[in-house]
Amino acid sequence: MSKPFCALAGVGPYALAKAGEVYEDMAIRGRKIVSRMSREAAQEFEETAHELEGLSRSTRQQAQAQERQEREKETMAQTTGRARAASRA
Repeated sequence: MSKPFCALAGVGPYALAKAGEVYEDMAIRGRKIVSRMSREAAQEFEETAHELEGLSRSTRQQAQAQERQEREKETMAQTTGRARAASRA
C-alpha cells in the first residue's frame, strides 16, 4: 500500500505488519488444508481403483468359468451323440 493511502485510511505501520502476519497465517493454513484434502482424495481414489480392479478380476473369472462350463456341456453333448451313433451301428 502506498504511504498516502495509509495516511488517509489511518493505517499505521503496526496495522500493516499485523495484516501481513494475519495474511501469511491464513495462507499457510489454506495450503495445509488443500494439501490434506488432496492427499485424502488421492487415497480415496486409490482405494476405489483397487476395489474396481478386484470387481473386474472376479467378473472376468466368472465369465471364464461360464465359458468353461459351456465348453464342457458341448463336449459332453458331442460325446453322448457319438456314443448313441456307435450303439445304433
